[in-house]
Amino acid sequence: MATKSTPQNNNKIDITCRIGGEAGYGIMTSGLIIGKLFKRLGLHVFSFVEYPSLIRGGHNVFTIRASNEPVSSQRKGVDILIALNEETVALHLEDLKEGGFLISNKDKVDLSKFKIKKSIKVIEIPLISIVNELKGLEVMMNNVAIGAFFALLCSQKSILDSIIDDTFCIKDRGNVCMLNMNCAGKGFNFIKENTDWFNYYNIKPKKDKNFLMTGNDAICLGAIKGGMQFFACYPMTPINSILAFFAKYGPKLGICYFQPEDEISGINSTIGASFAGVKSMVATSGGGFSLMVETYGLAGITETPIVIIEGQRPGPATGLPTWTGQGDARFVLHAAQDDFVRVVLTPGDPKECFDFTQLAFKIAYKYQVPVVVLTDKHLAESYFTINEKEIKKEGIDYDLYSIATKDDIKQDGYKRYRLTKTGVSNRALPGFPEEFVFVANSDEHNEYGFSDEDAENRIQQMEKRMKKIKYIEKEMPKHKIYGNKNSKIGLLSFGSTKGQVLEAQKILKDQRIETSFLNLMYLNPFPTKEVLNFVAGKKKLFLFEQNYSMQLRGLIREKTGIDIENCYNKYDGRQFYPEDIAEFVKKGIKKKI
Repeated sequence: MATKSTPQNNNKIDITCRIGGEAGYGIMTSGLIIGKLFKRLGLHVFSFVEYPSLIRGGHNVFTIRASNEPVSSQRKGVDILIALNEETVALHLEDLKEGGFLISNKDKVDLSKFKIKKSIKVIEIPLISIVNELKGLEVMMNNVAIGAFFALLCSQKSILDSIIDDTFCIKDRGNVCMLNMNCAGKGFNFIKENTDWFNYYNIKPKKDKNFLMTGNDAICLGAIKGGMQFFACYPMTPINSILAFFAKYGPKLGICYFQPEDEISGINSTIGASFAGVKSMVATSGGGFSLMVETYGLAGITETPIVIIEGQRPGPATGLPTWTGQGDARFVLHAAQDDFVRVVLTPGDPKECFDFTQLAFKIAYKYQVPVVVLTDKHLAESYFTINEKEIKKEGIDYDLYSIATKDDIKQDGYKRYRLTKTGVSNRALPGFPEEFVFVANSDEHNEYGFSDEDAENRIQQMEKRMKKIKYIEKEMPKHKIYGNKNSKIGLLSFGSTKGQVLEAQKILKDQRIETSFLNLMYLNPFPTKEVLNFVAGKKKLFLFEQNYSMQLRGLIREKTGIDIENCYNKYDGRQFYPEDIAEFVKKGIKKKI
């Protein structure tokens, strides 16, 4: 038995746990359970999953970080590594911190093959043998490991029991439920009876007022609050959990979920539903959006409001289907030929996913334009704790805005594309009296909707559509500056990179380096004035994004004339680590400011 360790001080908690194994070992469920256990203890949680694009097999790993202070990203190093198979040890042993724990599956892992530092606390547990004794399924070994893991954190087994109960017993309290409960209990007792590390971290549970949710979860809630009534989605990573949510709960919420035969049908049906008079949304990834481009333009010229969720992943073509990136920014900004107003929102965390999905519906239907909510695999599938107050908003916005009335036919008949001060003309819906009937297709049209190639008409209709952008700008939220607003060191990014930069700011501050950070929440309309105000007076600017061609850098140069030289771009499919961002900033500061 190893030398007895002193229980940890509860004043500062920051623990990273990683569980790994092959596909089919229940890694996804196990990682989520671990996150819920941390949350139930009153801790803030961030977690992410990595898995290959294989139907079966391959290495899966789930990393969970928990702290008694808010966390927005992973950090380097692992405090507790749970290895269900030998490959997990081979791939992740070097990530274990000095003095960390290795919980190893004795039935599958031969640790004599590995050089393990003396400081590592090794716990070998015969996971499969324990499951066999209980006459359970082999996959249940993950619950034995989870029980052992929790025994290191806290002595209150009732918390473990409640999470296992919520996960496996909510529908059936039969044999499967009890087997999972007993497996977790065996793991908990193994630590208590066979090691000196029971309750090692000595975490005292605190009241939990947070939810644990992904960016996709927040988008679903935001869509509901935004008044969505129709959702179309063809399966594609990383937006599949949105599909699963509305396929399951849509009918109960009065939302029509339609699974089309392909992405083209998906966006076409969304336009059709919107034309019929309901708030409509479609979700896809970059490859699916490629197929939607022609209809994207159709929404632009017919001024049909739709919301598009585009979850980025590395391309081109199939690329890296289960990894992350930010390479579609320029794509959604310029997709489809010629100019039309499209709004592109880039939320950086679940709170912004929730808020911006609601905003997307408001802008789309108020101004009759397509709105893209641009996320990525990292934000879509990672779990964050979010306070319940941040997503509790009263009422659902079913307002369709700018719907035609009898006043629209009094003078010269119904003009669907009437020239107006704001560019917005009132929409007639199917079922309105025949006086409101109009015909329009993908050709340029006149005010009535009929195809018209007259030069003056073309100018008028183009300017009508494009003038909406200046009114949309007034609807956009103001950006928040993070850190020390007076710092001469400025950091910029967009979307999900927000979390890693915020964590890097903490690292830099601990080293007495104050920084100021602007994370762009939308790319069109571009917040030119806010960017110019932010960079004014800065002696050093740093930019972080996850694509090869540094698309944000180019966009900032295009819109402001400022070319940021200190750029860190990552395009390997893996998210930034805060430590690497902090190191990049330190190297870029060549003299004291």
